[in-house]
Amino acid sequence: MNLYKQLEQNAKKNNRTIIFPESYDARVLDAVKYILQKKIAKVILIRTDEKIKIDDHNDLDIIDIDFYKQYLQGYYGSRKLKQKDITIEQAEKELSSPLAFGNILLKNNFADGLIAGSVYTTTDVLRNAMRIIGLKEGNKTVSSFFLFTFPKESIHRNKIFAYGDCGVLPNPTAEQLSDIAIQTSENFEKLTGITPRTAFLSFSTKGSAKDDSLNKVIEAYKITKERKRDLVCDGELQFDAAFVPKVADRKNKDGAIQGDANVFIFPDLNAGNIAYKITERIGGAFATGPIVQGLAKPVMDLSRGCNADDIVNMTRVISNL
Repeated sequence: MNLYKQLEQNAKKNNRTIIFPESYDARVLDAVKYILQKKIAKVILIRTDEKIKIDDHNDLDIIDIDFYKQYLQGYYGSRKLKQKDITIEQAEKELSSPLAFGNILLKNNFADGLIAGSVYTTTDVLRNAMRIIGLKEGNKTVSSFFLFTFPKESIHRNKIFAYGDCGVLPNPTAEQLSDIAIQTSENFEKLTGITPRTAFLSFSTKGSAKDDSLNKVIEAYKITKERKRDLVCDGELQFDAAFVPKVADRKNKDGAIQGDANVFIFPDLNAGNIAYKITERIGGAFATGPIVQGLAKPVMDLSRGCNADDIVNMTRVISNL
């Protein structure tokens, strides 16, 4: 299955509009040129003092940063509700950044999604999104996941995996871990069309080890089974019991996951982040993410080490959510 080819075909049908606040980054402009050429999405760029070196296109809008001023009073009012001592000058300093202004445009339905992070940090991207866009109705947790595909020479070439959370929550509670599992599983199915089989990972399989740190993984699994009865999930599982059928037959013979998991939920950010980079660097996988989930509107975070291809892939993803 060529995931990104399918996502691109769907994106063209969906015809979404995506905001790129970092229009001064050459990687972003290279990606935008390709996105427009292939008609993957319509694009909004935010112009700062620097001239944007890109040809005119019917599906491209360029908005000057100075237009933030017409939203300043509304932004100041909303900020003052949560931070009573904030001044109009502080609010203006916040809103005059391309990232904050891009989120305001998204909130006001100028676009369907926003992609940033080639220059801004993950903290900047998420803080602005949570402050301006807010959480999805009924949701309490913002998290992320990575999608993994493999080159044709890999033994896993026909497989697609999701890892969560690898980029947002350092030490999630059992309830947050359950949110991560449900959100990641639902988005995995939405993007791939594949039924999720979700494993709550640990250093123990069904009581093979004892430690207080295991409690939240076990509890997260129980909460998820109560909240999402139709989700195929299992835990707590060591990675080999979740991934290798022969090992599962020995360690988890009667479990719901028999070495056939495709969504892997990590107990904390240390484990998730390390695992995703090992999978990418040693395993040779193609990683797309972090794909942010849980916000009222789609906002995606890039790695500051990304290239134009990564930005194009994220555009394919966000246009399918």
